[in-house]
Formats: sequence, structure tokens, C-alpha cells
Amino acid sequence: MKIISAVDGSPQSRAAGALLNRIPFPDDSVVVVVNVLEEIYESAYGKYLGTLVRETLDEDRQANARALLLKESARLTGKFASVREKLVAGHAAREITALAESENADLVAMGARGMNALERFLLGSSSEKIVRHAPCSVLVARESSPSDATTSEGHAPLRILVTCDGSSGANESIETLTQLPLNDSVDVKLLTVHSLVTSYRADILQKMSAEWRREEELAREALDAAARQLEAAGVRNVSTQLEESSDVASEILDVAERWHADIVMAGSNGKGAVDRFLLGSVSRRLIRHAENSVWIVRRKRETS
Repeated sequence: MKIISAVDGSPQSRAAGALLNRIPFPDDSVVVVVNVLEEIYESAYGKYLGTLVRETLDEDRQANARALLLKESARLTGKFASVREKLVAGHAAREITALAESENADLVAMGARGMNALERFLLGSSSEKIVRHAPCSVLVARESSPSDATTSEGHAPLRILVTCDGSSGANESIETLTQLPLNDSVDVKLLTVHSLVTSYRADILQKMSAEWRREEELAREALDAAARQLEAAGVRNVSTQLEESSDVASEILDVAERWHADIVMAGSNGKGAVDRFLLGSVSRRLIRHAENSVWIVRRKRETS
């Protein structure tokens, strides 16, 4: 597996690195640690900034960026088969997306937000752009994630909440987990949320119908089948949960909070028509509002 780790020295960027160290990846996995130097904003007085001052500022920024790359790559060197650094200049979202494409990456890992002032490169808008346009899966990390929780014996098990709706995106999430050497240090919960129509108490009629009961039965069967698939791949700690709500995204966030999930894993798109619950809008809400880290799963685009 090839991973792009975007770093900028911010707390949430460091949280992404900490998660990469906790997630069990295949032994032959490699990481490209990248820092993007964005162009300095020029105000109306920019023409008065002398060439020497600008050159000195650029040299300092590059020196700091290289030092950061070495520091962050050192944190990952003991975990991965290969770690290398890359310093690029330009717009963060565009450069990271292009790098993921050129490297044929399987995953981009980054913080939800970056540094302030001139040194920042990962704004909320940039992280959403990367999630939307990256040719592969994206892990958006938060410092507030329970990933740093410890017990007297060390780290608590990493908890991954997987949203399941029977869509191709949800199936990709399950497939991704089967490719990871998950062990007793990881707990997985599979969650399906039935969408209720509550206007004019339509949910009462909805839940009384034979179609609803059949959908519930099929959902439980699908959850059990996904759990068996993970268990067959060697995942030891798997549980399932079926909920119903008029606001699916909020229910996912509530379950993640109650369960103290470290990562919420979701497909980039859900099912079509009325039955779908994991739309792009839901994915965006998870990225924006989750207190946990969010792993948006997307099938990697094949390179020619």
C-alpha cells in the first residue's frame, strides 16, 4: 500500500501521523511525506517587499519545511518499509491531489486543519477539496480524536466505525479492511442507519409496513455477512449495530461519540434514489462535524 502523508506541523497534522502509526498496514507499505509551500499572499503593498527580503523569507520557509519533513518521516520510519520526503510549491489541494495521482497512491492522510498565518496549508476548504478530487481514499485526522487514549497497558484498541448501506462505497470500506492485517489492537463496529421520513408522522406508517420489516431483515443479514467477511479475513473484534433516524449523518456522529470511535470509515458515495443514506452531503458533514478522524474510502483510479 502506498500512502501520501501531508504534513505542516499543525496538531491535526501530527494526529494524522499518530494514526498512521496505529493503523495496521501491510508490511510492504510505503509512505511519501509531503509538505506544500504555498505562495505568499501579496497585499497592495507587496511591491514594496524587497527582493532580498523575499529571498530570505523563502530560504527560511524551505529550511523549516525540510526540517519538518525529516522530523515527520522519522516518526514513521520504524513502521513502514519505506519512507521518503517530498517538498513541493503551489496550492495545497491541487499539489497533494496531483501527487496522489502521480504516485498511484492508495491513501492520502492529512490533518483536518493546518497551521495559521503564512505557514498553514490545510484549511477546511482544502481538506474538502482533496477528499472530493483525490484519486484514492483520504484519511482526515483530528487532534481531538480519541486515538491518543491510553490504558495502563499502553494504547487502548483502535476503534473503527464503518458505515454500511449496501452501496459500492460501503463495500469498498469492507474490502479495504480485509486487506489490512488487523489484530486484537483494533475493534471494528459495522453500522447501518435506516432513514426515517418523520413528516406528518409518516415514520409510524413506514415502520408498520411489510416493506420496512423486510428492509430491516435484509439490513441485518447484510451486516452479518459483512462481519463474517471481516472475520474470515482475520479481523477478530467485530460487532454490528442497526439504528434508525430521520437524520442519518447526525446518527452516525452520535454513535461514533457514544462508542468513542477513533475513525469513522465511510464510502465517498452511497446508494442511489430514496434508499441511499451516504450521499456526498453526508460525507461532507462527517468531515466537517465529526470529533473523530474520518476515512473516506474510494476505489483507486487505475493509471494507464
